[in-house]
Amino acid sequence: YILLFDLWSKSIKQTFVAPIRGYHLVFGALLFGVIRGAVVFLILAVASSRFFGFDFLAGGPVTVIVFLAGMFITAASIGMAVCISILLFGQRADVAAWSLSGIMMLVSGVYYPVEILPGPLQLLSRSTPLTYFLEYYRAAYGYGSHHILLGMGLALLYFAASLLVLNMAIERARKTGMMLRLSE
Repeated sequence: YILLFDLWSKSIKQTFVAPIRGYHLVFGALLFGVIRGAVVFLILAVASSRFFGFDFLAGGPVTVIVFLAGMFITAASIGMAVCISILLFGQRADVAAWSLSGIMMLVSGVYYPVEILPGPLQLLSRSTPLTYFLEYYRAAYGYGSHHILLGMGLALLYFAASLLVLNMAIERARKTGMMLRLSE
């Protein structure tokens, strides 16, 4: 949502009048997202414990912290990918915000084990950090094994690459006039 609210309100040029870089946007949105995500996770953890008897903290606090940290880093990378697509392709790319999240959930094993996916989709799944964070969290409850270091490495790599490409997309959008077109 870093740029989507500005896109919908036609105020992207006002956001970029200030001499900001991509990391200003990302870390501001990341801070907001971490606070909001932690509060939502806490509410859901309490509700699931109270109504269903499921304890999100049974795996230990370190498991929860590592899981949430990985999820937040991955979410930031997805958000940057959406921003990059908007800055490069314009308003018609805002559908990426909704599509990318759904696709990630389908191939990362949110709803079912990754092993039931066709071969090429399993390869895609293994290239997404979300898969490893979900496996890590499930392993804390005795379901399978995990490769958390690979997941965290991928998440940090994608985060750094996305931040670099976002800065390039911002500069390109300034030079090509996309900023003005997005604000009209």
